[in-house]
Amino acid sequence: MALMVPPTLVLTLAQFPFDAALPESWSVAMGQILNVLFALAIRGYLLLILIGLILYATGLSDGLSKVLVAFGIGLYFGGPLIVNVIASFSSVELVTMESATLAWLQFFGMSDAEIVYILVWVGDAIAGICCLAGAVLYFTPSTKELRSRGQSLIVRSLMLAPVLVFFHLTPLLL
Repeated sequence: MALMVPPTLVLTLAQFPFDAALPESWSVAMGQILNVLFALAIRGYLLLILIGLILYATGLSDGLSKVLVAFGIGLYFGGPLIVNVIASFSSVELVTMESATLAWLQFFGMSDAEIVYILVWVGDAIAGICCLAGAVLYFTPSTKELRSRGQSLIVRSLMLAPVLVFFHLTPLLL
């Protein structure tokens, strides 16, 4: 018994879903990629660290959260240098702050401050939920495992709280 595939399904799957324009040359594409990487190095490191800390507070994946924080710190220190070295080797003009800002806005569609505000809002919600869930697990008379899990959630959410307070107070201090 042969499986018959309708011709409309084949035509639907053959169509490319994105309307992406191909770059004019290799240097233009490489310049755009390097600008996005430079913007990620000077702005995105903070997003990676914040996402890693939020993920750590939930306790879902400690390994991934530590990798995100370490990658964010490494990106902060080595990212701009590596991007400019690659730009000099690939005969593309050096990346500037202005070109990186334009590439960030074109790639993400929002400024880095807006993305940080959204992440802080999500972090506030997650910290509150983790603290509340930890308190419920801690104070409910049950096994020692649930009590230790509740204590862990409370401690992790309290570790995230000062970072979120910093992000709330920074716009007021500037």
